[in-house]
Amino acid sequence: MAKVTKKQGERERFGKCAICMEYIPIEYYFSIGDAIVCYECGTEYVLSSKDPVKLTMLEVDHDPDDYYGDKLFND
Repeated sequence: MAKVTKKQGERERFGKCAICMEYIPIEYYFSIGDAIVCYECGTEYVLSSKDPVKLTMLEVDHDPDDYYGDKLFND
């Protein structure tokens, strides 16, 4: 068996997307506060903690042009 170094162990960390439930790789060079995007659905997160991995979802801000009255066009 190969010996696992600290750098190798950190490279294998993952967060989980709350929307599509896919795993998001957390690379060793990411720092707390970095923005991370889910590759599958595009949801944006901020890295809150690396050990254990915690991701905080960014709030979705809608463009005022997307509204007509009080309803969203996308609804």
